[in-house]
Amino acid sequence: MLGSTSMRRGIVIDDLRLAWYRALMGLKSESKGTRLGYLWWLIEPAMHLIVYYLAFGVLLRHGGDDYVAYLLVGIVHWLWLSKSVMNASASIMVGRGLILQLPLHVAIFPLAEIFRDTAKQLIVTLILLVVLWLLGYQPGKLLLIYPVIFLIQLLLTISLAGLVATLMPFLPDLRVIVPACLQLGMFLSGVFFTRDIIPAHLQWLLNLNPVYVLLESYREILIRGNQPDWQLLGIIAAATLLSSTLVLAMLSRFNQQYARIIQE
Repeated sequence: MLGSTSMRRGIVIDDLRLAWYRALMGLKSESKGTRLGYLWWLIEPAMHLIVYYLAFGVLLRHGGDDYVAYLLVGIVHWLWLSKSVMNASASIMVGRGLILQLPLHVAIFPLAEIFRDTAKQLIVTLILLVVLWLLGYQPGKLLLIYPVIFLIQLLLTISLAGLVATLMPFLPDLRVIVPACLQLGMFLSGVFFTRDIIPAHLQWLLNLNPVYVLLESYREILIRGNQPDWQLLGIIAAATLLSSTLVLAMLSRFNQQYARIIQE
């Protein structure tokens, strides 16, 4: 029994190493695919910031003195989630050649995409903190809370991206549905709108959206200098930990079936 457990643990570690190695290869390949290379990691959120600020901050005169920082924090963290979900969604189909040739665990493929986007997010986060500091936002000791929220968002990303990757081979129509859902999710998650535009009697609904809670938690510590809502974060942490475990279990459950499905 002990030997079997040790063997399974070794296999899991090897799979994680392979996923991380594949993520690193993806980063190198991505940088070589464009002339600006790694600069696109910074240019993309900057482009989104400009578009949404002009639309909501200038034309619609929404926000206030902190709106640039508010938008920046929302966009940077939303892009991490949305790009991970999109990249992971088709990862099993993209890796069909390897799946048909080698006895690999299919979880490697969505995890590699998530690891790659998380590595990019770490760099972008450092730039974000520098930009906020230049704008006059200095969270001080509250910055120590940031990794906790970051980890909770990572668990949420694994849950959502892993679920979509699990279902995509069975339901190819998801490749059309997922982008639409992400677009809707962006509008419902407070990326560019502030809480005050929602009627007071409906604001409690925002707390049912884990992405909104995470974005507001980031803003509390980075912009407003306040503690986040730990009760809500605790609920989300427990839920995402459970859902991440269930998603990985689903990938293991269907692992042997994917080779057959992707050939059809």
